[in-house]
Formats: sequence, structure tokens, C-alpha cells
Amino acid sequence: MKTETETIAGIEFRLAEIRAAVDEGREWLAKGRTLHFVSYSRNAGFSARPVYKERGSLPLVARGRFRLVTAREANSLIGFDLCLALEGGAR
Repeated sequence: MKTETETIAGIEFRLAEIRAAVDEGREWLAKGRTLHFVSYSRNAGFSARPVYKERGSLPLVARGRFRLVTAREANSLIGFDLCLALEGGAR
């Protein structure tokens, strides 16, 4: 049986895995120095839009790693309330 996959920001996810993460509110993808907002549309499927790039000496997550996080966790990674402002307020 073939598992359906979706590639988001160069990372291959199982479709069920990414759907569950977004349903749980983990719609922010931290990958290396970049923070992406993960969204879904019926026509295009899942996509990730880069919204923040760390310019400091340390990446948001270790090289070669990624994390799907909530807006609150993403804000603590970058140090300010960027994610809540982009969503239009706290949930």
C-alpha cells in the first residue's frame, strides 16, 4: 500500500501527519534559520511560506532538523510575537 506524501519546504511529510499537525495548531515549520507558515488550499494542497529568517549566529533548530510548532512555540524561538501578529491575534 502506497503512502500519500506531500513535500513542504523541501521536506517530505506523510499526508496524514501534516494534516494532524495543522489540525492541532502546529502550522509553523522551523527549518534551519527559517520559519515558515504552513497553509492548505483545496487546489494547491499544502504549502509553506517563509516569513522569518534568523540573522544571528545560531539557527532556530539544528542543521538538518525541523520542527512543526504552534504560534506560541514559534514566538519563543524567535523572541517576539511575529506569529500571533501574522495570524491576526491569539487563538
